[in-house]
Amino acid sequence: MVLQEISLISNCQFMLLAGAVILIGWIVSLCLHEFGHALVAYWGGDTSVKDKGYLTLNPLKYADLGLSLVMPIVFLLLGGIGLPGGAVYIDHKQLRSRGWDSAVSAAGPLANALLIPMLAAPFWLGLADQWRESWFWPSLAFLMILEISAVVFNLLPIPPLDAYGVIRPWLPAQIQAKFNQFGRYGVWVIFGLLWFVPSASRFFWDFIYTVVVILDVPLEAVVQGFRLFDAPLNKVVLIVGLIVLARKLKPPHNSTHNAQAWRWVQRGNQLYKSKRYEAAIAAYDKATEFEPTFSDAWYWRGHALYNLKQYEGAISAYDEALELDPDNLHIWHSRGISLHHLKQYDQAIASFNKTIEHDPTNAEAWYNNACCYSLQGNISTALEALKEAIKLAPERLKDRAQEDPDFEAIRENEGFKRLVG
Repeated sequence: MVLQEISLISNCQFMLLAGAVILIGWIVSLCLHEFGHALVAYWGGDTSVKDKGYLTLNPLKYADLGLSLVMPIVFLLLGGIGLPGGAVYIDHKQLRSRGWDSAVSAAGPLANALLIPMLAAPFWLGLADQWRESWFWPSLAFLMILEISAVVFNLLPIPPLDAYGVIRPWLPAQIQAKFNQFGRYGVWVIFGLLWFVPSASRFFWDFIYTVVVILDVPLEAVVQGFRLFDAPLNKVVLIVGLIVLARKLKPPHNSTHNAQAWRWVQRGNQLYKSKRYEAAIAAYDKATEFEPTFSDAWYWRGHALYNLKQYEGAISAYDEALELDPDNLHIWHSRGISLHHLKQYDQAIASFNKTIEHDPTNAEAWYNNACCYSLQGNISTALEALKEAIKLAPERLKDRAQEDPDFEAIRENEGFKRLVG
């Protein structure tokens, strides 16, 4: 009897240890997924991701912990499906081309894909030959299959998944708008198919198991890892942990803003992420009703209007935000871009100069100033601004300038050729 009790205690410990390794490993991979999006966005021109904290691998910095952590963990508990997170808000208008826009979407699944051989390596190297007597190696095998499922899941070109994000920039605006309306339901439709349609579920998992076989990892190890993780004790502990996580990992903004306003901003950001800009604007309007001095609500409202090509409305929203936060260089920069689209170049230059005043190393502001000066025919000043921009970000901005139609008037200028050559 005593031996049975000892064996039971040991089994419980193994289950809890396996659950902890799988859960922690999955959370780390979610952070890496988001980091991949943010890093490529930073390389592609959206430097705001650095200030938002997306390059720190800190889950507290994500704009919506529900999308980035809680929802993927719930999917994991329900069916062992590796649903990736999705709460890094990229300022797509800052990206220098559609190619970079596609690369940003591809970077998240690529991060998951890079983890797969790392998790399979112990089995290749013979380190996990005794996996039957261990809880650790089966846990890695199950974590590996989660990463595979995350990659396969994201290969589906359905909004809001990353494969759709890869092709989205190349679709006509009307088609994008129609697909974006479907975005809020896409994940749930796929999950419903996997959960309630046996043939869809069988095809999905057969494909994943085929990948496991190709990787030469024992399927039995994967099954053992799943059984350890799927134990009722683990689920109880993980559900309690999830509740604690949801309470503890709250963005710090909640303590400084009206609770109702903060919830509407979060709602607006989710809608913005799904490209449902009209609905996002309505949510931001609700936020400003509860808290008129919520500068982020005005800022994101401006972004949503910008994406709808309502540039005058966007400028008005940015002006409201600047009344509340006059030193925010991102607001000044976004305002300048909208003015650029309205061909109000003097005012755009003034906005970009405000950005440079707060951050002289902002290559994008120097570059956009150069664009405005070029469009005005002010060649010497355009070249001076472009020189500063390329000095700060040569690899990124030389190629961009070569193809930018804003520089058509000075493309044959010898000074321009020297700068971008």
